[in-house]
Amino acid sequence: MQSVVAQSVEDFTPAEWERLFPGELEDWHYYRAIEQAGLANFQWLYFAIREGARLRALVPAFITDYHLDTTLSGPLRQVTRVLTRLFPRLLVQRLLSLGSPVAEVCNAGFDPDCSAAEQAQLLDRILQNVESYASRHGISMVAAKDASAARDALWSAAAQAHRLRRQPSLPTALLDLRFGSLDEYLASLSRATRKDLRRKLKACAAVRVEWRNNIDDIIGDVMRLYRATLVRAQFTFEELTPAFFTGVLRELGPRASCATYWLDDRLIAFNLVLHDGTSLLDKFLGMDYAVARRYNLYYFSWLQNIRFAIEHGLVLYQSGQGLHREKLRLGSRFSVNWLWYRHRNRLLDHAFAAFERLFRMDRHDPELAALLPPHPDTPEVRPAGARGSTLLAWVSMIALAGLSQISLKYAGLDTGAFDFSVAAFQRALASPWLWISIGSHVGEFLVWISILRKSSLSAAFPTLAILFVGMIGAGWLLFGEAIGWSKIAGSLLILSGILLLGPDADDEVVQPEPARMP
Repeated sequence: MQSVVAQSVEDFTPAEWERLFPGELEDWHYYRAIEQAGLANFQWLYFAIREGARLRALVPAFITDYHLDTTLSGPLRQVTRVLTRLFPRLLVQRLLSLGSPVAEVCNAGFDPDCSAAEQAQLLDRILQNVESYASRHGISMVAAKDASAARDALWSAAAQAHRLRRQPSLPTALLDLRFGSLDEYLASLSRATRKDLRRKLKACAAVRVEWRNNIDDIIGDVMRLYRATLVRAQFTFEELTPAFFTGVLRELGPRASCATYWLDDRLIAFNLVLHDGTSLLDKFLGMDYAVARRYNLYYFSWLQNIRFAIEHGLVLYQSGQGLHREKLRLGSRFSVNWLWYRHRNRLLDHAFAAFERLFRMDRHDPELAALLPPHPDTPEVRPAGARGSTLLAWVSMIALAGLSQISLKYAGLDTGAFDFSVAAFQRALASPWLWISIGSHVGEFLVWISILRKSSLSAAFPTLAILFVGMIGAGWLLFGEAIGWSKIAGSLLILSGILLLGPDADDEVVQPEPARMP
């Protein structure tokens, strides 16, 4: 067998692509449209295995700069934004990921005659090739984006063999269309939802809907609406171009459409969709937010897509990722997706493992957490790995706190007497020790947040007193400061107090995971 790393989808024929990905709406032509769209900061790859002339396995991939705070929200995101402004590359890693930033899932295609065992072997070989490529090109992180839980057995075995860990990604929403009309769909919903949607539908009487296969003449307005929607997105990974929208419609021909929504002669929304004889896939929606609420454009477009699908005899509406709370209310079911990843530097990868709970998408999203399947092998008490990550967090916390104080001491020695003059500030800012201290303080802050999420404040905060003992020792070793019997006695009292307080009895208990969606 021969391993192949291709730079373009055109290195494969549409026929052999279809043989490995039968019935996929995001087909060979869709990936060619992606390549030709000119998305900034993305390089496209295809990892494949051939046996002679026969294509046995294929997985699309991409390389980009990944911002580690992409999935953060709330106060932590505000902190990382400040850090990014000060140090633009601090939270950026070069990433090689299987999948595509503009595909619904990470599609791994295999020759139809491959058994489950052969698929696992081929995927293992592809991951080996990913590792080799990343090593040759100095890429920091490897991943598989949006690997569907429907193929969990395949991905889990191969990914864990290559030390990839998983994080929840946004789930895919699916609506089974077992209805003969839009009224039948509405009747399947709760009374309150049905009444709400009928009211919203009446408010859209002035909106005209036009389905198009070409938007070249309105692409400027389409991009205006797309960008207005992009800036409101909770998570952003890529920014599409005009060539993407026009290219998808051109490449896929009758299997792609754009629903356009007009108020008189003004375009107020658009919705790019893919479809075949079975499914409708909602790709991108853009709206004019000055009128979006007044005309309920999101719900109106949802109902128009369902009407279109029913009229064309389609049986599945795939509405993509995001807004899962609303889509659940509108009758959708969900398919869980996972992000498998690791850093190629083992030390940094261990640090990622210790802090990855901070970056989970479900951390502040109970609806998303409820969609995730429970782990049947998760015990009620933290396993050794969890205790190990807690210990690592404490060691890191103490080390960073100590480094920040020691560096600040050295910065003070460099600066000398400080009189709040411009010259004094310039001397302080010129000291590298000051910047080491600031960086250590930031790291200390992030680690402390991680510790507080796993420990009670009453147990965690007193433990910080060990820093007093450590700083007494550091002052003696590094600065020749005297240690008298009073300091020794005080240190012993501090250590005794920490031991007497100990961890809370419930610190070791893992909180139960959210219930699975019914």
